[in-house]
Parts: sequence; structure tokens; C-alpha cells
Amino acid sequence: VPELWAGVDGLLLRASELARAGHPGVDLSRTDLAGADLQGADLRGANLRGCLLIGADLRGADLRTADLIGADLRGADLRGADLAGALFLTPSQLASAQTDAGTQL
Repeated sequence: VPELWAGVDGLLLRASELARAGHPGVDLSRTDLAGADLQGADLRGANLRGCLLIGADLRGADLRTADLIGADLRGADLRGADLAGALFLTPSQLASAQTDAGTQL
């Protein structure tokens, strides 16, 4: 899967298993990751603009400083995820996702 991570703008990775992938700063803009397993993934500084993360498993993922403008987080599981310094993260995005006390903002 590593070769898929460089400039995958608009790629369809729906329901993929990418758990624990480590690719900080990757460009996943406008990628369809609906239902993807991204549990524990290192997505620090990733470009997730317009990314479809509907129902994605992002438990324990590192999303620090990720660009989330226009990302669809409906039903995404963000329990234990680190979103500290995430760019353009809105209250409505958070409200549409599943969070817990371990979700860092």
C-alpha cells in the first residue's frame, strides 16, 4: 500500500484496511475513505481536504495538524484520536463523529 500514499488526490480507498499506516503529511485530499480502517494511523499534517471519512475507524489515529477543511466525518470513530492543532476542524464535524474522553483536541 505505501506506493498509494504519494499524491492520491481523489483516489477511491473505500473500506480499505490501512490501520497503523505511517505516512505523515500525505495528500489524501478528496479521497473516498468511507468505512476505511485507519485505526492508529499516523496522519500528522495530512491533507484531508474534502476527504470522505464517513464511518471510518480512526480510533487512536494521530491527526495532529491535519488539514480537515470540508472533510466529511459523519459517523467516523475518533475515540482516542489526537486532533490537537488540526486545521479547520469545526464543531459540526466533531458533533457528527464519535468521540470520547480520550479524543484530544
